[in-house]
Amino acid sequence: MSQPPPHEQGDDDQGAGAERLPAKPEPPAIRASDAEREEVAEVVRQAVSDGRLTIVEGDERLRDVYAAVFRRDLVPITADLQPVEARSTTAATPSRRPLGHVDRPSSTLSVAVLSGVQKRGEWTPGHTHRVVAFWGGAELSFRDARLDEAGLTIGAIAIMGGVSIDLRGIPAGVEVTIQAVAIMGGIDVTVDPDTTVVEDGFGFMGAFEDGSGGPQRTDGARVRVTGLALMGGVSVARKPLAIEGDGGPSAIEG
Repeated sequence: MSQPPPHEQGDDDQGAGAERLPAKPEPPAIRASDAEREEVAEVVRQAVSDGRLTIVEGDERLRDVYAAVFRRDLVPITADLQPVEARSTTAATPSRRPLGHVDRPSSTLSVAVLSGVQKRGEWTPGHTHRVVAFWGGAELSFRDARLDEAGLTIGAIAIMGGVSIDLRGIPAGVEVTIQAVAIMGGIDVTVDPDTTVVEDGFGFMGAFEDGSGGPQRTDGARVRVTGLALMGGVSVARKPLAIEGDGGPSAIEG
């Protein structure tokens, strides 16, 4: 009896042939790096700034970004914004303020005694800015401060009080030295992901904690933290600029 033409073979014959084909293995999942997560996070922040996402949507997607383990987890987060594969290195580079000469005083001062002081937005710190918090709190943001190539020295004293120093957004090439003294108090320093940090302080019944890790790039600002923590703490942490414009133009001078 003759065999039927190939196109007339039954489903059983085709199924048997298909079962003999080797299964195609799935490609291995590639883990995402911190730099890749930050690259996608920058797309989300830009989308919020452009109005393509609300602040709530941006917060939700940023949580997904920093929780992502594999590269494939990052792709859906910006699928409706811009493909991850299409992003260029320059697109992920944050804008930087140019350096130039600024007429600055030699010294400025912030004092919080049984009270609080806050400096934000556009303000001009001296070449040396001193801040004292005694049973009080001081919050200094330099992201919109008028700085130049002369750099900045911050003398921070916290006695049973707290000092917060935000150095995110300062121009690349600026060198900042923080001379910190924390006595039963705390001094917290926040820097950009690409800021180089050198910490050589001393803790006695207290601690200098540099949990910032290494910079993502080497062409950012440079921060050196030195001093003493006596039954107190001095800490350094990296944190990208928040979506909210918390470095707004208003400033409360102390």
